[in-house]
Amino acid sequence: MWALLPLKRLEQAKLRLAAVLTPEQRRQLGLYMLADVLDVLSGSAVIAGVTVLSCDADVISGARARGAEALDTGADDGYTADVLKGIEHINGKCVNKALVIPADVPELSNEDLVLLDRAHQGGVTLCPAVRDGGTNGLVFTPPLPIDLKYGAHSFAEFCQEAQQRRIPVNIVAPPGLARDLDRPEDLLALRRQPQGNRTWRYLVDNPGLLVQE
Repeated sequence: MWALLPLKRLEQAKLRLAAVLTPEQRRQLGLYMLADVLDVLSGSAVIAGVTVLSCDADVISGARARGAEALDTGADDGYTADVLKGIEHINGKCVNKALVIPADVPELSNEDLVLLDRAHQGGVTLCPAVRDGGTNGLVFTPPLPIDLKYGAHSFAEFCQEAQQRRIPVNIVAPPGLARDLDRPEDLLALRRQPQGNRTWRYLVDNPGLLVQE
């Protein structure tokens, strides 16, 4: 699988956390989450390559420092636009499966990736977000067989689009893709865990964070 990770400018990311985190804390959180996700992807035998899609200089340099390819999108035109740029970018590569995931799923594990790789046998494979009806994982065999439907309730819209086009849909729920970190309660849930990675450590150890129990 080839992984595509869209990520907007960090100052515009995670605005739903603005009530509990300062802009700099949100920026640091974004970079830690990106590093955690990239570490898992780069260490997985089922991932052939990674392309990070962003116009944020720190995101691009951070991705390249971890051995990932980074495509400067030039502007924040939205998640769907960035994914389409990524798909166009990998068209010249020998890619049998493409995986689109967000960069804010620091609980991602290699076991999650193996599950996705095994589950995808054609059509589209979707991973629903447990809370808001979003889509935290999309696997397809290029070319993309459906229109992208990212946004609120995208999981149901993806399923409807695939049904209308008579495209097979595989639904899987890897634990590490169940929750993206968007709201204060997501940060608290991660911080309460007994152990974790960089993102977890940042939440546990940084005394300047404004997240309150």
